[in-house]
This record gives sequence, C-alpha cells and structure tokens, in this order.
Amino acid sequence: MNKTLAPVIKINEEKCINCFACINACPIKYCMDGTGEKIAINHDLCIGCGSCITACSHGARELIDDTPRFFEDLKRGGKFIAVAAPAAASVFPGQFLRLNGYLRSLGVEAMFDVSLGAELTVVSYINYIKEKNPRMVIAQPCPAIVTYLEIYHPELLPCLAPADSPMLHTVKMIREYFPQYRNHRIAVISPCIAKRREFDETGLADYNVTMLNLKNRLEAERVDLSRYPEIDYTGVSAERAVQFSSPGGLLDTAERFLPGVRRNTRKIEGVHTIYPYLMEIAELMSKPGITFPLLVDCLNCEKGCNGGTGTGNSEKPLDELESPVRKRSQELEKQYNPRQRERLYKKYHKLLNQYWKQGLYRRDYRNLSANLAIKIPGEAEIQEVYRSMRKFSTADIYDCTSCGYGSCKSMATAIFNKLNKPENCAHNNLSLLEDKEKFVAMINRELKEHISSGLGLIEGINAIVNDLNTKICMQASAIDNSASVTENMVDSLKTTSSLSSEKQKSIQDLIENAARSKDSMRETILSFEGISRSVDDIASAIRIISGIAANTNLLAMNAAIEAAHAGDAGAGFAVVAGEILRLSETTRTNSRNISQTLSNIIKGITVTSGRSEDTNGIISGIAEEIGGFAGTMTALINTFSDLSGESANITVSLGTLRECSDAVQADYAKMLSMTGELRTAMENLSRISGESRKEETLAPE
Repeated sequence: MNKTLAPVIKINEEKCINCFACINACPIKYCMDGTGEKIAINHDLCIGCGSCITACSHGARELIDDTPRFFEDLKRGGKFIAVAAPAAASVFPGQFLRLNGYLRSLGVEAMFDVSLGAELTVVSYINYIKEKNPRMVIAQPCPAIVTYLEIYHPELLPCLAPADSPMLHTVKMIREYFPQYRNHRIAVISPCIAKRREFDETGLADYNVTMLNLKNRLEAERVDLSRYPEIDYTGVSAERAVQFSSPGGLLDTAERFLPGVRRNTRKIEGVHTIYPYLMEIAELMSKPGITFPLLVDCLNCEKGCNGGTGTGNSEKPLDELESPVRKRSQELEKQYNPRQRERLYKKYHKLLNQYWKQGLYRRDYRNLSANLAIKIPGEAEIQEVYRSMRKFSTADIYDCTSCGYGSCKSMATAIFNKLNKPENCAHNNLSLLEDKEKFVAMINRELKEHISSGLGLIEGINAIVNDLNTKICMQASAIDNSASVTENMVDSLKTTSSLSSEKQKSIQDLIENAARSKDSMRETILSFEGISRSVDDIASAIRIISGIAANTNLLAMNAAIEAAHAGDAGAGFAVVAGEILRLSETTRTNSRNISQTLSNIIKGITVTSGRSEDTNGIISGIAEEIGGFAGTMTALINTFSDLSGESANITVSLGTLRECSDAVQADYAKMLSMTGELRTAMENLSRISGESRKEETLAPE
C-alpha cells in the first residue's frame, strides 16, 4: 500500500524554466515529472536528498521545514526544549552557544547537544556488531538514505543499522532520563530537510527547524547573537562525536570504542556516489563469495551535515565548514590527559552507558516499495517509445544526458511511465530541427523565387505609384481651383441671398401699390361714370331750360306784340317784354354754349372712361404680372436662402475634400516611402536567402 510522505521540497513555479537541471541532479530521476510546463515532484518517491535545490541556479527549488510553525507556537506559550545538531558549530561559528542564549530568551527551557546522541549511536552500533556479528552494517544518520532504501532497495533494510539516528537517540534519551522535560515539545535545530520524514515515521520530535531558515530569520529580524550569553548544553558533554557532522566523524568515534574498525569500514558520501554504491551492493548481495565492509559510514551530502540540505552551505569550501567543528573537538580533547586518556575513555564510556539501555534505541524500518509504481518497459515497448522520440537506429541512441536522465533508455522509461515526453529529448528536437531546416531550405528557394517576382511587381507598383502621384498632384490642384471658385460662388450666393432678402419687402410694396392703383383706377372709372350721368342730367336740364327760353322768347314776342297793340299803355310792358326777350335769347345762347360744352365734356369723359377701362385692364395685367413676378422672386429668394444655408455645408465639404486631398498626398508620400522600404527589405531578404543557400551549400555533410 502506498505510504504518503511529507513534502520537504517545494517548487517556485514562477522561477522554474524547465531546464531539467533538477532531473539531472536527482539520483532517483523518477520522482520528477517532466510532462508539464514546469517540473513537478512526486513527494512519495522523493528521498529528500536536496540535490535539486543545489542544482537549480534559478532558485525554483525551496526547502520545507517547521521554522515558521515553531516560532508561532513559541509566541503562544507552552513548554519547549531544543536539540541542536553538531553542525550548529559550523553554521553559527563561534556563536552556537549564544544561539542557545537567544533561544532561552524566547522561552526554550533547555538545549541538548545531538553530539551526545551521536556518542550513544556509536554505542548502539558497537553493541549490535558484537552481539549479532552481521555481514555488513549500513550507518543510517541520514534520513534520505533511509528513505531511499525503504522505497528503492528494501532488500537492503536488514543491513541498515537497527538503531536510531543520533537525533532520535538524543530525543529518546531526554524522554527517558530527563523526566522534567518528558512532556515538553522538542524543536530540532537541524542541518537536514529530510529529518521531517524521520520524525513523522517514528513519532518523535515536533519541529524540524533547519539552520538555514533559522539563520535567515535572525538576519530578517536583525538579531545580533553576540548580545546573548553563552549557555552550554544540558547533560553530559560529548567528545569525538562533535565531529559527527563531518565526513568520517562516525569512524573517529567508533575507533575509540573499537580500535582498528577503520580498516574494515567503507567511508562514502555524496549524492552521486552513495546511491550508485548502494545499488551495486543490492546487486551483489545475492552473489556468493563477495566480501563486504563491516561498516558503511555513509552520508547523503558530500560535505557531510556541515554542508547539509538545511544549512545553505553546500557551496562553501570544505575546510571552511569543518574548521569550527575541528576547533571545538580539539578543545574537548584537551580535557583528556594523553597519559591518562585510555583510563579517562573507559570512565567516559561507563558514563555513556548510564544513558544507554537495551532496546531503547532500536529502530525498525518500513518497506515503502509499494510507492514505486514505475513499470520497466520491455524491448518492444522501449522501441515504440524510441520511435516517438524519432530514434530509429542505434546511431540515434546518444545518451547525451541533456534530458537529465543520463541515458536514452532511462528517458524512454520515464516517457513510458508518463513522467516525461518526447519533446524534452534533445535528439528528437534536433531531428525535428533538421526536418525544419530542410523545409526551411525548400521554403527559402521558393521564397527567393517569390522575392524575384515580388521585386518585379514592386517596380510595376512604383511606376503606377509615380503616375498616381502626377494625377494626385493634378487632382489636388484642381481641388484647390474648384475650392476657390466654389468659395467665390458661395460668397456671391450669400450676397445675392442677402440682397434678395432686402428686395423682398420692395416687391411686396409693389404688389400692394399695384393693387391700390387698380382700386384707384376702378374708383376713377366709377367717378367718370357718375360725372357722365350728372352731365346727362345737366344736359336734360339745359334742354328744359332751352325749351323754357324758347317759350319765354315766344311769350316775349307775344308780349311785345301785345304791347305794341297796347300803345303807350303797353310801353312799359314792351320794355319788360324786350328785356324778357333779351333774357330768353341770352339763356338760349348760354344753353347752347353750355350744351356744346357739356357735349364736349361728355365726349372727353367718354374717351377718358374708355381709356381708363383700358388703363384698368393694363393695370390689372400689371398687377397680375407683378403677383407672378413676386411669387417667382419669393421662390427665388427662398432658393437663395436655402443655397446660402447649404453654402456652409459646401464650405465644410470643400474643407474636408481639401483635407482628404492633403491626406491622400501624405499617404502617397508614406506609400512611396514604404514601397522603397519594401524594396530594400525584399533586396535584403533576397541577399539573406542567397547567403543561406550559400551556407547550406558549404555546410559539411
């Protein structure tokens, strides 16, 4: 059954560039998933060796530990103690005891040295060897090595020392022999990211506080350790085991217990050395006659725990890392007088035995091979994967390591298990590139042909463009002339519209005067008709008067006759009759004259009346013509007004047309420039194409 392992490495996807450096550095390979845009980690297959963190120059791999959680819980209060790995002397040179003072100031009640646990670990190893006489003992201070054997080579678990690591020896010692701290939570100041796995598996220790993150926290909070007192570790002081963090530290300590053990020990460290070696051991275990070293003193990190995955010191020189540890060891050895050293060692061993109890530090291991779901493809399946990688012959098997797996077969196995893809194979990409180069060469040839054709077309376009330029210039000139004439016409229309508007009132007055003249003429004609009728009446009266005058004349004559008859008696009457006769004659004469005058007047009135009728007709015609003219003029004036109103739009349109003409000229200039640039680009493209063809011809087969 698959067992879930705690993640100890996380990926910063923003920084990951999918460069495969992590796969190349990883001794396991198949815990990495390269099928996506970013390399992912299968934590249940990752052994926590930290090699990918060191290999990633982009900072895309980061460690996971309990430092933030520890300080948060510390602030909340409670009971805490700490145990510090011997690498603290290297990571905090000259100040590792002041680090104890700093932790004490935060509420950590006691600090223990894992070096003492390392001394007890060696006791466990020596006792096991003496008691069981094993074929081989693989030391297990590194949880990464333990996890590797549990997952990938469980057949070697019987060779793994059945004893706890120095850290767990220390934790168990505290729980057993320091009852005052039995219920305290324990923070381990650790140089290793994989220790979290060890604590989870055994249920011991509460926090894996890596020295790197602790150091980063101190720097971030500007903590000056020199301001804190030196506080020594609680319990018995260690001796040689303070060098346990350095390669060979276990051997130096074991040599004190079992002199000569060094000659029968394999000392080996480093990710790219220890895991291939363990794989070799696994293959040799079944072979008879193979002699193995009694003790395999192995460390995951090449520079030991001083350059461990949780220190950030892997790139520092080895002597710089070990110098503070060596100095501490030398100071502790001074306590043992060379003349009495053997006796003092025996006394020290007896003291250590007070903290060692049979079975207390025993360690059992889990078989986690169920986590390894990797299928090994058969030959036919490998060949099928090879074809997907464009590998069709043995010549295509490069084993170039660019994919990170070290061999084409390993890469094919990853692809078969859907942990990678053919696109990440360099040969596959080179093959694709060669095909693309051939395709590009073909395209290049066709491109050159099209370029030549394009250059011819450009020449034709240039000719058309030049002709277009001439026409555009003529058009622009015509537009300018038309604009000038139209603007003058618009101004004239505006003036005419203004004058017409002013004359419109005069026309209206003319219509009104014509109407009044027609009415006056009609009144004159009527007056003439009235006068004519009056004259006729006068004529009738004159005729009556003339008749009366004739009768008066007749009477006067009769009176004169009668007066003559009367003689003198009628002399007076005769005079009266004579006067009456003269009056009658005068009246008749005047009547005739008046009648003649009236006749002339009547004739004149008749003529005038006729002419007035004619004049009235003419005036009526004039009035009608004036009305028609006025209507026409009104329509014309309205048209002028409309034209005057639209003249603004005409002016705007002319402005727009002129702007368009200017824009056309500007666009033409740009087009001419771009055509020139296009020609230059086509010529450069043709030159590049020619050079490419030349390089293709000169390229070696």
